[in-house]
Amino acid sequence: MIGSIAIGAWVVRIVFVILLIQALIEGKVRVAAVAVGLALFGWVVVSRVNVNLVLPYLAVVDIGLVFVVLGRDVRLN
Repeated sequence: MIGSIAIGAWVVRIVFVILLIQALIEGKVRVAAVAVGLALFGWVVVSRVNVNLVLPYLAVVDIGLVFVVLGRDVRLN
């Protein structure tokens, strides 16, 4: 894969791992376990429905992790 879709896929995977590590550092083990469970659900079940929906699904899981782990939205400015 090349192009912007491949870059987005890498961003989703890297951010997911970073947020999992941050959740574990902050002692939110349940949050990390639920996130891993949701990610596994996405990779196994959603990929059987439509492979193209896995990365958007994981992006939504990442957004949820941002709100739960950081407690706020991330400002880019």
